[in-house]
Amino acid sequence: MTDTRVLPVRARQSGFTLAELLLASMLGAMLLSSLAVTTFGFAHTLDYMEDEAGVNVDADPVLRRVTKEIREAWWVEHPEVDVLEIADANGAITTYSVLGDEFWVQRPNGDAGVLYGDFQDFTIESQTVERKREGPAVAMDGKFYQASAGGTATVLVAQGPDAIALGFVAPAVPDDVPDVAADEEQILSVTSSTFVLPLTHYDTTGTKKVSFEIYESWAPGKARPLGSVLATATVNGTSLPAAVPSGSSYQVPVAVSVVSLSHALEPGVGYTLVIRPLGTNKVVLKALPSVPSIDIDEVAKLSGTSWLQQAVVVPFDVRGPWTKTSTETYNVVSMVTLTAYPIDRPLQARSAAVLSQAVTEDPWLGVVPGEVAP
Repeated sequence: MTDTRVLPVRARQSGFTLAELLLASMLGAMLLSSLAVTTFGFAHTLDYMEDEAGVNVDADPVLRRVTKEIREAWWVEHPEVDVLEIADANGAITTYSVLGDEFWVQRPNGDAGVLYGDFQDFTIESQTVERKREGPAVAMDGKFYQASAGGTATVLVAQGPDAIALGFVAPAVPDDVPDVAADEEQILSVTSSTFVLPLTHYDTTGTKKVSFEIYESWAPGKARPLGSVLATATVNGTSLPAAVPSGSSYQVPVAVSVVSLSHALEPGVGYTLVIRPLGTNKVVLKALPSVPSIDIDEVAKLSGTSWLQQAVVVPFDVRGPWTKTSTETYNVVSMVTLTAYPIDRPLQARSAAVLSQAVTEDPWLGVVPGEVAP
């Protein structure tokens, strides 16, 4: 069956007329012309300003690229005034240098070329920060402990089987060592070699020998020995200076006795040197009066089975080899400024921080030249 329906007149006449299309086109062209004029003016102004500032000169893209590499560098060195070395995390180095009126680059694979040239001048300036690393151990030798006090000297006498114990502490930092300047290092190892004591010997009966023993003390600075003997040495009393009687006592020893007694000590740990005359012989030590204090290492005397603290200090010292840590200090580049002086153009300057250095102020952090990424 044929569809004989007729569309309404308004439907058959829908759409834009030619006049409407022409009017819309004219209005659109006017708007686009206005926008084009505005855009052209802005672009022209921007070009003019950049041109006056020298942004469009050949130096600008070069500076941008180099400063980007500086920011992303693992470390940067400025070994010479006209040379800049930039390392990546693998240690591959790109070198930039100024040669005459040319700015050169040499890549890690050996490729080299001129990036920018024909300028009046080109400068490389850098700022540095301090970085630290642990260096090799430093070997020292000599006196590492010394006991001393003031006042009028007297004597401390022990007759066998009694004994005298001198407490001392192995140094933990260089500041603990006599005549050594204080620093931030730590002592790694210490070994006793000799003990220098103001000691004399008096012969009576029995074995004419004196035993010297090292023990760990029950606490740092205390004289009472703890545990088993760590090292011992026995010397003939006749090899020691002879004690000189004086009334009911003895003269204060003037000479010193050097006793060889080697043992590895632990830094910061307390030890005691026990001096034990054998038989019924006597040892006489120089002593200086002292009020017992936590700041003074103890002197104790064995009487029977008890160790009794004495209100004196025996001025003796301990000598031997010891080692300490060391610190290596580096001045590491943290900021670089590149300045190009084109001919007949304003100068171009860009700065960049080396982010591996700028992110921390701790001198033990950051990257030191030569280090590669872990």
